[in-house]
Amino acid sequence: MRRYIAFIIILFTPWVTLAADSSPTFQLSGDVSLLSHYVKEGLSQSDKSPALQGSFWFNFGPQFRLGLWGSNTNYPNSDDHFLLRLMGDIKVSFSQNTSATLSYSQNQFYTAGDRNGHELGLHINLAQFRVLYDIDSNWEGTDADSKRYAFGLISNIGNWKWNNEVGYNTPDLDSINSYFDGRTGLGTKWGVIFFEGAITATSESSQFNGAGDVFFILSASTDL
Repeated sequence: MRRYIAFIIILFTPWVTLAADSSPTFQLSGDVSLLSHYVKEGLSQSDKSPALQGSFWFNFGPQFRLGLWGSNTNYPNSDDHFLLRLMGDIKVSFSQNTSATLSYSQNQFYTAGDRNGHELGLHINLAQFRVLYDIDSNWEGTDADSKRYAFGLISNIGNWKWNNEVGYNTPDLDSINSYFDGRTGLGTKWGVIFFEGAITATSESSQFNGAGDVFFILSASTDL
């Protein structure tokens, strides 16, 4: 894992130097969201219960930021009811509509901590398209790694945003087959609040004991 991080940082260093033509902003940013159900990459994280989520970022200029993200969680037979992430990312802009982001998060669950771990991601944005590669060190609390390859597309339909994403997950477990997850969501902004309705699903739902079924999610979010 450390070799992957070092390699990507070395690869991006010349581009960061070239792209750093803006003075540091040193600004705080954040958002808060209320969801009818917290689902991550096709799998339920709140056992079909509502979730309140929030993030706070400190921006060290246009390329680098550090932040915190939190959400309530609910898992069957687990005492982990809150997730706090310490996050950091480096964004490299190649043009106005093209960028790559290297992200890292340390996940701390409370109170049992059975799902503690870290995630590393490389996300490439090409106008309305996005390509994602993520590694989870403790997938679903199994102490096993999982890699996810995903493709997403955001389309504008009048004042509405249609957001679609399909991912392929490869947990390093003999008991779990690799599977696809999908999400499609349609949302619009009313005043300062963005409302969205979304549907998620997985291709191997039978192996997740109900956590990977088809879910309909309503959410409302706003920037702070």
